[in-house]
Amino acid sequence: MTESGLSIIIPAWNEEERLGRTLDRYLPALEARGGTFEIIVVADGVEDRTGEVAASYSNRNVRVLHFPTQLGKGGAILEGIQASNYESVGYVDADGPILPDDVLALAEGLASFDCVVASRKLPGSRIANPEPRFRRFLGGVWGSLVRSVLFLPVHDTQCGAKFFRRSALQPVLKEVAVTNWAFDVSLIYHLARAGRTIHEHPVTWSHDEASHLVMSTAVPKMFLSLVGLRLMNISLSSYVPQSLVDWFAREFTAA
Repeated sequence: MTESGLSIIIPAWNEEERLGRTLDRYLPALEARGGTFEIIVVADGVEDRTGEVAASYSNRNVRVLHFPTQLGKGGAILEGIQASNYESVGYVDADGPILPDDVLALAEGLASFDCVVASRKLPGSRIANPEPRFRRFLGGVWGSLVRSVLFLPVHDTQCGAKFFRRSALQPVLKEVAVTNWAFDVSLIYHLARAGRTIHEHPVTWSHDEASHLVMSTAVPKMFLSLVGLRLMNISLSSYVPQSLVDWFAREFTAA
């Protein structure tokens, strides 16, 4: 493992239209930064040319992991982390929601913290293209639930970019069972429980109208995943029937 290297995971499900644009934005900044880096695109059960688009950048430190069956966002990220080579490791959404300079700033924050989370909710953050009003409302409700149910002092868990010290991340990965859109919360929650330092960094963020997230189906599952995560990690968990644990795992942790 190379301490000075940087690994960036991009989970990608049917992203042939957006992936090339994202790589064209981020690669020049990474190349100008200097130092060793890699981008790992996880082609997650795709039905289009996502893998071929990623492979066309192989001469610029981009490699592809192919999975024929969809793993979900969290599952794809976990596979990318396990395949990564460097101490600094993070992930960004395939639509490239934050600026290249913000990606570099998040990675540089690992000099002081175990985990650096991109945030749209801090002073200095800027929204270049806002989400529809209803999505913003649901996002606010979700953030309130995260803070009140899990007691996480994080304002924005769903921004789409997070970076970690691999040495801090690796020990908690076995605890992360949620692989749907609540994956980010589960990962941060287990890092916090392990006593790792977590820092939010303001970014410039832009909503992509072609987002794959269907709020009507994702939000209920995310909420139940949140409740299940809390129930399974409190002192009463030893009294929760194993059948209930298995039911939560089956119904609300997968993609």
